[in-house]
Amino acid sequence: MPEVDRYRVVFYGASAERPGLKAKIELYAQRGDALASVGKIRFHAGESLPPDEKTKAGLVMNLPADELGRVLDTLRDQRPIYFSFHEGRAVLGSGIEPVGLHDRKTPRLVHVVEEAPSAPPRLTEPTAPPSD
Repeated sequence: MPEVDRYRVVFYGASAERPGLKAKIELYAQRGDALASVGKIRFHAGESLPPDEKTKAGLVMNLPADELGRVLDTLRDQRPIYFSFHEGRAVLGSGIEPVGLHDRKTPRLVHVVEEAPSAPPRLTEPTAPPSD
């Protein structure tokens, strides 16, 4: 089960060849000084998805386009990440993590404000750089 070390996101415009293909994420594993492709995740519009594949070039997972954000969040927030093929389909998953890992020390995308600030922030005029 290859570990994913890097990824690249590609978005697609309209196409007559693949009208439903909206984006893909290419997954890579570090192999010494080089990166090796482990596979890709394709994101499609509509309800009909092609089956996942295992090819010589790597694994291909096909997901609905609305899953793109969740997959990107997983790639950004989890480590290790593994990509494999099991029971006829591609599988992207994280390593085993302890319960309660997401605590106050973990950075969050949303900051919860527990009380209103005492005064609104003051805007200041930009200052000119000192002249020589």
